[in-house]
Amino acid sequence: MLLLLVVVVVSGLRKKATGEQIAEAEYALQAKPRIVSVEQVRASKELPSHGYPGKIRASEEAELSFRVSGPLISVNVELGRPVKKGDLLMQIDPRDFEDRIVSLEAQLSGAQAVYENARQDYERAKKLFDAKVIPPADFDHATRAQESASAGVKNLKAQLQIARHSLADTELRAPYDGQVTAQRAENFEMVQAGQVVLSYHNIQWLEVDVNIPESDMARRQLEPGSPAYIRFSAMPDTLHDVSLLEWRTEADALTRTYVVTFRFKAPEGIKVLPGMSADILWAEDSADTVQLTVPVSALSSTPEGRSFVWVYNEQTQEGEVRLVKTGRLKGNSRISILEGLKEGELVVVTGSRLIHVGEKLSVTTP
Repeated sequence: MLLLLVVVVVSGLRKKATGEQIAEAEYALQAKPRIVSVEQVRASKELPSHGYPGKIRASEEAELSFRVSGPLISVNVELGRPVKKGDLLMQIDPRDFEDRIVSLEAQLSGAQAVYENARQDYERAKKLFDAKVIPPADFDHATRAQESASAGVKNLKAQLQIARHSLADTELRAPYDGQVTAQRAENFEMVQAGQVVLSYHNIQWLEVDVNIPESDMARRQLEPGSPAYIRFSAMPDTLHDVSLLEWRTEADALTRTYVVTFRFKAPEGIKVLPGMSADILWAEDSADTVQLTVPVSALSSTPEGRSFVWVYNEQTQEGEVRLVKTGRLKGNSRISILEGLKEGELVVVTGSRLIHVGEKLSVTTP
């Protein structure tokens, strides 16, 4: 009897109502929660439409050379191979420098013996002079002899220290972690002090210089570490974070642009090398670079024309009306939310126009 009554009621509703009214009447006779789709509110990057082109370069670059001259006897270089700080890259034949050290050590031993004799002579002369046994001229002679012997020892010690430094300089070691980019001398060649033999750089950190017009430069808040994004020409769909490193305060006389440098860590899993081209996407206000967006389908309007969305409450399993302030459209399907929502909240994106306050909801994700 009850089933027959339900059928009669539904049939009567179908005769008097159409569209959403029929759906609402049928749904009201069911005990199940309304099924709606929800989406978690997330922040999206608000990127400027214009990029500033530039070339990527290594953050550390060096032209390496020896401080001494001589023939190469060892070259441990593979272009592009990672090198650790302190690794031996090249070596000059050390024999002449080792022989120089042996010679100076022998001279130093002799000079120290001369100094010891002069010191003893001075001590004896001082006692005799104090006792007024010898004249002042003999004491002055002993004093000068000791001072001369002491100076000879100091001179040889200094030469010996220089010789040891020169011996150490026969080894060319990596100044920091990096890679050799060019080899300019071959093994067994005679190289001169100061001659560039290797080009070296570190690409763990990279930099890019861009030219900013004076009209754009005037609107920037120049603070070291300010965020921006880089888009590689070889990978136009990939964005990575960069930070402002430094900038010139004098414009180029011809172009009237300012050179601004950004720095970033080499991204993992992507081969980014010096010389590659890229665009810097730099928003005028870093506070506007991240915004919350929702699908346009999530929006509804009050009779007064104010925009609102339904926020799903996981504890009550019901929808809550939330007035929002909207911004610009993002493409054809999304819109930015300036006020009213927080990142992480669940917003109803389909079926929102059928929800009533206090109605139980069953949620799915699109």
